Amino acid sequence: MKNIFIRTIIILAGIAASFQSHGQTDPMPGTQRKKVGVVLSGGGAKGVAHISALKAIEEAGIPIDIITGTSMGAIIGGLYAIGYSTETLDSMVRAQNWPALLSDRVSRQSLSFMEKENTERYLITVPLTTQKGITIPSGIMDGHNVYNLLTELTIGYHDSLDFKQLPIPFACVAFDMVKGEPVTFTSGYLPLAMRASMSIPGAFTPIRSDGMVLVDGGIANNYPVDVAREMGAEIIIGIDLSSGLRKENEINSVADIMDQLTNITASAALEKNIEATDLYIHPNIEGFSAASFSAAAIDSLIQRGKEAMDANHDALIALKEKIGIPEDYNSETDQKLELNRPISISEIRFEGLDNYDEKNIRKLLELPDSGIISSAQLHRAMANLQGSGLFSSVTYRLDGETDYILIFTCKESRHNSLSFGFRFDSEEMAAVLLHAMVTPDNFGSTYFFATARLSSNPYIQTGIATGNEMRHKFFLSYTYLHNDIDLYQNGKRSSNMDYQQHVADLHFANIQLRNFRIETGIRYEYFHYESQLWSPDLAQKNIKSEGLVNYYIQTQLETLNSRYYPTRGIYFQTDYTLYSSDFATYNKHTPASAITGDFFSPLAISKRVTVTPGMFTRVLIGNHNYIPYSALNFVGGTIAGRYVRQQLPFYGIHNFELFDNALLGVKLDVRVGLWNRMYGSLKFNYMKHHDNFFNINHGQDVFGGAICYSYDTVIGPIDLMIDWSNRDKEFGFYLNMGYYF
Repeated sequence: MKNIFIRTIIILAGIAASFQSHGQTDPMPGTQRKKVGVVLSGGGAKGVAHISALKAIEEAGIPIDIITGTSMGAIIGGLYAIGYSTETLDSMVRAQNWPALLSDRVSRQSLSFMEKENTERYLITVPLTTQKGITIPSGIMDGHNVYNLLTELTIGYHDSLDFKQLPIPFACVAFDMVKGEPVTFTSGYLPLAMRASMSIPGAFTPIRSDGMVLVDGGIANNYPVDVAREMGAEIIIGIDLSSGLRKENEINSVADIMDQLTNITASAALEKNIEATDLYIHPNIEGFSAASFSAAAIDSLIQRGKEAMDANHDALIALKEKIGIPEDYNSETDQKLELNRPISISEIRFEGLDNYDEKNIRKLLELPDSGIISSAQLHRAMANLQGSGLFSSVTYRLDGETDYILIFTCKESRHNSLSFGFRFDSEEMAAVLLHAMVTPDNFGSTYFFATARLSSNPYIQTGIATGNEMRHKFFLSYTYLHNDIDLYQNGKRSSNMDYQQHVADLHFANIQLRNFRIETGIRYEYFHYESQLWSPDLAQKNIKSEGLVNYYIQTQLETLNSRYYPTRGIYFQTDYTLYSSDFATYNKHTPASAITGDFFSPLAISKRVTVTPGMFTRVLIGNHNYIPYSALNFVGGTIAGRYVRQQLPFYGIHNFELFDNALLGVKLDVRVGLWNRMYGSLKFNYMKHHDNFFNINHGQDVFGGAICYSYDTVIGPIDLMIDWSNRDKEFGFYLNMGYYF
């Protein structure tokens, strides 16, 4: 009786196993068939061809029991294994902004003021570590955006999992740099495993986990057939996107080099795994590399995958008999996961907040404490945290099954970085900008910084600050500048001044929100004029070396979607400065002061045309006999503050000119998109100036304009400009290459 019972249990278990579904309905319930494993190789962008392969396998009526993959194959395979259909995967890869996804960039609207200034001033910023001296990190990018996308796509699978229990059993391969051997992930945190498998050495920082330093598995096993066999696969359908060893003239980029290294280091394993493949498919991916992420390339690679599967259609059908599937069977899938699913959260938690008030950080999220949130809301919350500059990395996970606990894991920023900027223009020729920030160990939120500009008018700045991007509690800096400036009058050179400037600046309140900031402080400036060639008018001003103690307050509102080529948003800045020589008076008289204002707001009137109107003003208040020379109104050029802090740009005034004490003007920019990232612009500005603001209506009129061609490049804007004004009455030419600083 006991033996009969045991036999019955075994039979029932066998029947249950025959009905077991891993995302696809078994074609022959109650009968034996061989387990099918699909192996997807690495290949970067070329990996999108895997989507066509999976679709063709479905259409051929072949069930998939196991999926293994490396790098991009791990991502496509992992997402398919948890329930995304090939149609959904196709839509996803076509819709991605790949350049942004494969970088650590955050949308400008989510950046703090400091982050905006750094990203739009420097060509390169390299984070540094100080644990063992100053060292450069192990990858150019942390891969935050990729990891966060994988986290979003795997919602519902964030707990520590056995990957063999997924709708389709899955495994992926990474490489441990510590032991020098491949690592197969069959359990753990799914998005982390996929991210580790695609950690291209040098490009992405490796994943550190359980004493391992994990990089792209393609180094050792780019086509993991052996892993699928170990998981029980009896029939292997493999899609290999390796390109073979490249010739000399085919190795021209970093992506080409990485392809070649993968082909070399993984060649032995690749040969063995190809031999162990029942149906080996090698799409024609000639002309494409791991970095071919353009929309046209994605489309072509998906098509190349389809062509390869069409060419192997008869072999697929023939394989069904070997598997044990009727030739006329069509599989039915229950792949139901969709993109942008609503998310129900019951609670929000933070991990890693040691120095920041959680209440203030929650405000950055712009999320309800509980309820239904959308993917777009979660994207914005992540962007706001990453763009705040408070954290070097931010990740999230959703714990639970239905009403999730949303947990943000934050790693606080240490302000350790080295930045480099370069520009060329027809006025100053070449200029280099270097900037370093260092936070010594045990200094908390206090950091030191230094900036140097190497140009015809160089400066160096060094200082110390405490606090963070949201609020500097203390900011002290010293700046040394040397200027050798020609002054012009109505377009004609009239004077020259060669001077040194020493500046000590103390911010005792500096509040910065994402789009608004206010600064108040006191600044000491000493001007040492070494030589002067003054015009008679300036000689009468008795210009001499002097020191000034200035009090200032500045407010700024900025919501532009781009600094150089905005199509929406607002820019509004006001500045008030009081000039004294002894903290209270200017040479024993009432101190003078200045009010500065600048406003503009772009409006996109069509897909290609953007109109940007604006206004500007600067007014000096006080007895004109007791206004410091260094505080006077200077106008000219295209860059605000190029030579002196209060310098106002004006199209058509090509050089540095002195104007009356009150200025009030308007400006208009009409920009037309010509081709991809190329623009043509018509610019106009008009102002009146007078020594008395209340009589400015009777002041002199100055107007000018420019026609400009611009190209938005990875090194910053390239501008070619021809301008004219009734002040200079001559056409001028200006060339700029690079970010303004």
